[in-house]
Amino acid sequence: MNKYIFHLRGLTCANCAGKIEEELKSRDELKNLHYDFLNDELVFESEEETSELRNKIQEIVDSIEDGVFVTEDLGEEIEEEEEEESFSIYKSIIVLVGLVILHFAKLNEKFTIISYLILYLIIGYDVIKPSITKIVTGNFMDEKFLMTVASLAAIISGEYAEAVAVMLFYSVGEIIQDKAVDSSKKSIREALKLKPDFANLMIDGEIKKVDPSEVAIGQVILIRPGEKVPLDGKILKGSSNLDTSNISGEFAPVSLEEGDVIISGFVNLDSSLEVEVTKTYNEGTIAKIIDMVKNASVNKAEVEKFITRFAKIYTPIVIGLAVILFLVLNFATDHTFKEALYRAAIFLVISCPCALAISVPLTIFAGIGSLSRRSIFVKGGNSIEALTDIRGVAFDKTGTVTKGEFIIAEVEEISASRDEILEIASVGEAYSTHPIAKAIVKAFKSKKTPDHLNNLGGKGIEFELEGKSYLVGNKKLMEDFGIDLEGNKESNFVDVFVADKEKVLGVIKLKDQIKDGVKDSVNKLHQRGVKTYMFSGDKDRVVEEIAREVGIDYYKGSLLPEDKVNEIKKIEKNKKVAFVGDGTNDAPSLASAYLGISMGSGSDIAIETSDIVLLKNDISSIVRAIDIAKRVKKIAYQNIFIALFLKVLVLGLGAVGYVSMPLAVFADVGVALICILNALRVFKE
Repeated sequence: MNKYIFHLRGLTCANCAGKIEEELKSRDELKNLHYDFLNDELVFESEEETSELRNKIQEIVDSIEDGVFVTEDLGEEIEEEEEEESFSIYKSIIVLVGLVILHFAKLNEKFTIISYLILYLIIGYDVIKPSITKIVTGNFMDEKFLMTVASLAAIISGEYAEAVAVMLFYSVGEIIQDKAVDSSKKSIREALKLKPDFANLMIDGEIKKVDPSEVAIGQVILIRPGEKVPLDGKILKGSSNLDTSNISGEFAPVSLEEGDVIISGFVNLDSSLEVEVTKTYNEGTIAKIIDMVKNASVNKAEVEKFITRFAKIYTPIVIGLAVILFLVLNFATDHTFKEALYRAAIFLVISCPCALAISVPLTIFAGIGSLSRRSIFVKGGNSIEALTDIRGVAFDKTGTVTKGEFIIAEVEEISASRDEILEIASVGEAYSTHPIAKAIVKAFKSKKTPDHLNNLGGKGIEFELEGKSYLVGNKKLMEDFGIDLEGNKESNFVDVFVADKEKVLGVIKLKDQIKDGVKDSVNKLHQRGVKTYMFSGDKDRVVEEIAREVGIDYYKGSLLPEDKVNEIKKIEKNKKVAFVGDGTNDAPSLASAYLGISMGSGSDIAIETSDIVLLKNDISSIVRAIDIAKRVKKIAYQNIFIALFLKVLVLGLGAVGYVSMPLAVFADVGVALICILNALRVFKE
C-alpha cells in the first residue's frame, strides 16, 4: 500500500465535496480515504500506480462536479483555474449588458427570442452540460439540475428573459460563494505559514541547506538572524532574542541562551545560534500544529452531519413536490400547461439547497479560521461544538495556572548558613532539568562538581561533595534515610530539604508564580456560567493558597495522574468538563475529559491527546475560544433558520402564484448570499 495525497483544485462546493468523498470511499482500490475540504487534499492509500489513480479519480470527479482538476501538486493548473474564474466574470457582465439592451430595445420578436437563447447558452452552458451528462451516472440531483430544469421550464413557458436571469443570478451567486469559501480557506491556511522552509545543517564545519524533515536527532543546525527556527532543540552556542509571534500570536520576544530549549516556529532576531536537534520535524511542535490544522475538516460537528444528511433527501423531495404541483395545477385547475409549468419552475428555483449546503460548513470553517488567527488550534468542528457544551473547566496547576518557574521565597537556616545550604543544593541539582532544580542553580552559581550522584526518582538526590555525603530532596527522602524532621512545620511553599545524612542543614522554600491574568480569566469563566476546578500533585496547602488567590471554585492536591482522572469522572456525572494541562502526566486526564485542552509548550503526548491546543499558554484563550465557539454555533443555527424560514415562506407563496421568477431567484441566490455573509461574521468580534 502506498499513501497518496491528491489536490482537487477548484472545488468550492461543500455539498459536491461530500458527494465526491462518498463516491470515492465506495471504491475498493482506495483505502482509508478522506477529503480535506479546507486544504483541497484527498488523502488515501492504494496499490495502484499514480497515473492510473489520477485518471480514475478525475473521471469520478467529472461525473459529480465540472471544472475540478485532480492534481498531484498543489500548484498545478492554478493558472488555468484563474483564467476560468476570470472568464466566468466576463461572461456574467456580457449577459447582464445583453439583458439590459434587450429589455429597453424595441426589436423584432424572433430576433429578440434568438438573442435571449444565445445569452442563455452563454451563461448557462457550464450549468446545463454537467446536468445532462450526470443523468447517465445518477448523480444529477443537485442545484445545477434544479436550475437547468427551472430555466428550461421558463423557456417553454415563453419567459425567456427570466430564464436567462435565473442562470445569470445563479452564476453570479456561485462566483461570490467561491470567493467567500476561498477567503475562509485562506484564513485557515495562514496557520500553515508556520512551516519552516529549510534548515542549515552543520556537517564537519560546513553548512548545508536541507529540508527540515531530513535532519536527525542529535545533529546540529545553525539559525541565522531573520531565519525561522525549523526544529525543536537545545541551544549549544550563542544567545539571542527571538520573536514568538508565530506561536503566541503576539509580538513577545524572548531571550534565550546556551542550554535553553528552543521551539520550532520562533524567528531569530539578533545573533546566530547553534542548536542541537532534540526532535525530528514530524515530532516537533510546529509539525503537530500543522497536522491538526490540515485535518480539522475531517472531524465534523453534529450540525454539519445533519446538513449533509438533510441535503441528500431534500433535493429529490422538492423535485417530487414540483412535479406534483405541476400535475395538480395542469389537470385539477383551470391553469394552462405553460402557467402550470412556469409555477413549478418557480418552485424549483426557490427550493435549491445552496444556502444550507454552503453556509453551515462555511460557518464552521470560519470558526476554525477565527480561532487559528488567535493561536487556538482545534481538531475539528466537533471540538468547536464541544466548547459550547462545557459547564466546567478543570486545570492542572503547574504550567497552566502557574508559570512553572519557581523562585526562592526564603532559606531556613538550621545547621548551616544560607550560602552553604544553597551551594550544596546547587551542586547536586546542576544536572537536573526540573524547574525547581533550575531555580536553585540560578540562585547560586558554583564551579564544584558532585561525586557518585544518585537520582532517587520523585524524591531527590544523593551525592558526595569534597568527601562528604549529602541529600537534597523532599520530606519523603528525609524519612527514607531516617533524618529527624521533628519541629519542621508544614509550609505554604515547596520545601527542598538539604541534609548531610545525619541532620537537616536547612530548608530551601520555593514558590511558583501565578500567570498574569489568571484571576481575571477565572472570573470571566464564572460570568459565563462555567465552574472552575484545580487538581494537582502538589501538596494540599500550596494548591489551596493558589486556588483561593485566583478564585477557583473547587481544588484538590496530592493527586496522582489516576486520581485526577477519577476526580474528572465524578464531576462529569453532572456536567461536561474540559481539562486543561500541559504535562505528560496530564495525558490521561486530557483523554478522559469531555474536552481536552493543552498548552502549546506542553509535552508531545499532551498535545496529541488533546482536542484543542493553546499556543499562547494563557488560559484567557479558553474564554476567547468559548466565546468564538458560541458565536459559531449561534450563526450556524441562524443560517439554518434563515434558509428554511425564507424558503418555506416563498415556496408557499410560489405554490399559490404570488411569486415571480426574480423573487424566486432571490429566494435561492439571495438567501444563500445572506447566509454566507452571516457566516463570515464569525471573523468579527
